[in-house]
Amino acid sequence: MRSEESLPRKLQDEDAIHEVVSEYYEAFVRDPIIAASYYGEPSLVVLPHQVMSLPRRADIEEFLAKGRDALMARGYLHTKMQASRVRKLNQSTALYGTVAVRMRRDGTELERVAFTYLLHKGASGWKIHELVATDVDSLVS
Repeated sequence: MRSEESLPRKLQDEDAIHEVVSEYYEAFVRDPIIAASYYGEPSLVVLPHQVMSLPRRADIEEFLAKGRDALMARGYLHTKMQASRVRKLNQSTALYGTVAVRMRRDGTELERVAFTYLLHKGASGWKIHELVATDVDSLVS
């Protein structure tokens, strides 16, 4: 049974985590360097056929810039997040899963992809430390 004191803290953390990831998605469209500031160091990226360790901010910036440039070449404009979920693992660690609906400049859907992020709360707040590309039906619940 949860205490009344822990429930508000949990909800506050969940709101803060959602805000961090939402702001990251907005920054990704505008500037990968700003988007990289939402990541902690080191970070890990797990894609279906590749695992990358990004130990420094410059590595994170380069990864995000390449991804953004590839999307822009396909007509990408922005991303809508759907089915977002937070799972706190402890006081300073959480999983965040979301379906990213990527939209084209003409307003049509480019693609749907799912991601699970591992976030850690340190002195500078919640930071993404791991990005895992997941199947849409495999998000954390």
